[in-house]
Amino acid sequence: ASAETIADMYQQRWTVEVFFRWVKQYLNVPTLFGTTENAVYNQLFAAFIAYVLLRWLYDQTKKQTNVSLSFISFVRRFFSGQLPLDWKSGMAAALFEYAQIYGRRMYNFG
Repeated sequence: ASAETIADMYQQRWTVEVFFRWVKQYLNVPTLFGTTENAVYNQLFAAFIAYVLLRWLYDQTKKQTNVSLSFISFVRRFFSGQLPLDWKSGMAAALFEYAQIYGRRMYNFG
């Protein structure tokens, strides 16, 4: 193979490595549970969906609060139940606003 072909293959492989590094860091997927193609897709899609929902909730709440948190601090405190009261009330307001826009009712929230 020519040097250009080898360099292109290495660059493509590096792109895949960077993607999996991002998945491990930001989606908290240190290992894959399955080895089949379907299992890998299911785990990655579930992690992407959770990330996008948390990111949306963070962005919506950040607009309504006075306390500043980074996204990673928000996620850690969200899962441990230690969010500041401003953030909890901002989340409730964002979710209720979303529910009103799309005509959904939210029972027993909070």
